[in-house]
Amino acid sequence: MIEYIIIAIIQGLVEWLPISSSGQVMIVSINFFGISSEVAFSLSIWLHLGTTLAVLLKFRGEYVNIIKALAPKRFKSDEMAIKKRNWIIYATIGTAIVALPLYFIFRIIVLGAFTASHGDLITLIISGFLIITGIFILKFRRKFGIKTILIINKNQLKKDSLITGLFQGAAILPGISRSGFTISTIMLENYEQKNALKLSFLMSVPVALASIGVDIIFGEGSVFGMIHPLIILLVTAISFILGYLSMEFLLKIAKKIEFGYFCILYGVISFIIIVPVFLLSI
Repeated sequence: MIEYIIIAIIQGLVEWLPISSSGQVMIVSINFFGISSEVAFSLSIWLHLGTTLAVLLKFRGEYVNIIKALAPKRFKSDEMAIKKRNWIIYATIGTAIVALPLYFIFRIIVLGAFTASHGDLITLIISGFLIITGIFILKFRRKFGIKTILIINKNQLKKDSLITGLFQGAAILPGISRSGFTISTIMLENYEQKNALKLSFLMSVPVALASIGVDIIFGEGSVFGMIHPLIILLVTAISFILGYLSMEFLLKIAKKIEFGYFCILYGVISFIIIVPVFLLSI
């Protein structure tokens, strides 16, 4: 019970930092608590439900307007709500194009080849993805411009949101930061920094919910098959409460600290520690 509570706390805090909460959850679960890689992967996906509910609560006004924009003939919707609706739709399509194949590749091929007895190899793979995340953030995150979603035309919106969604899809891989990739991509498309952060949050909700649904349907190691329902409910509640309470504070920290260096250093240290241990065990 304590192990799962600690993991939920990690999710609730790390979700708002561009260091891949799913990667951190898997590394801690596998290496410190001896949880199998399959369960750790499903758990890292499921725990996003709590933080996603926190995002929904935080931006509830935004989502109400976006939902109304889905039926513009019934509800009056302003141009901003309609554009946000379209951004989320195209971004979700782009995410599905990339995320679905990567999900099955990682679960069937990677986790299937390297079982719980090869936790070190899974950690090395995640560390490699963290290094990629760090390089991506350092290279692109500071290149923001003056565009906002309100001033762009339909074709530009479709193109920008679809491309951002494609990069968001890569975050199904533990170690790839969803927020790091999406915010960096939106900034690279010359959007304002504040606009990039808001769009990244809004487009995360349908994808997080869809990822959970896909894992429940197709994941043989889904949390419902291996963890007691009361524990699932508890960790969801913890990640939601802690995520909501810590959101603003940690987002301010994320703006001030360059986490790209952290991701790279974290990944390199993991390689330095784990590779010799693995080689000696062969």
